[in-house]
Amino acid sequence: MTWAQPQAALTDQIDSISVRAVKLRLRAGISGFEVEPEMFGAKHVQMTGSAARELGVDGSRLLALQVADRGLEPLVFEDDWVVVDTADTVKRNREVYAVNWDGEAVIAQLLQRGGQWYLSFLHPDFEPINVRSGQMNVVGRVVYQPGRLLTGRL
Repeated sequence: MTWAQPQAALTDQIDSISVRAVKLRLRAGISGFEVEPEMFGAKHVQMTGSAARELGVDGSRLLALQVADRGLEPLVFEDDWVVVDTADTVKRNREVYAVNWDGEAVIAQLLQRGGQWYLSFLHPDFEPINVRSGQMNVVGRVVYQPGRLLTGRL
């Protein structure tokens, strides 16, 4: 007896995007960002071809980042990898973004309440942060975690 993968799974294995794993280099007060290669651990994160097509992303504008804290647990855990679309920087309510928050790389959900934007977290130990209390620049929208899309409202 032989085992056969479904055709879609075979297509995704052949047709995938290799997203480079990086660390963000940020500074407070600077709107841009620099990247440096991830030296330890993953060098690339694979994104399935079907996910890339569904998202309509440009592979050259994707970065893979490792999550540094527990702020989005139970959706995303510390040390998980996520893929960020740096071409998508328009703030949308309840979407997850990688941002430069006062010179620190932060992955958080953006919430708009009463005309103001907040960095919001799912874990109860993390309080929302009004972005008016510091400087925030959007690096890109978090679109993928290996094995699933991370788009849409949480």
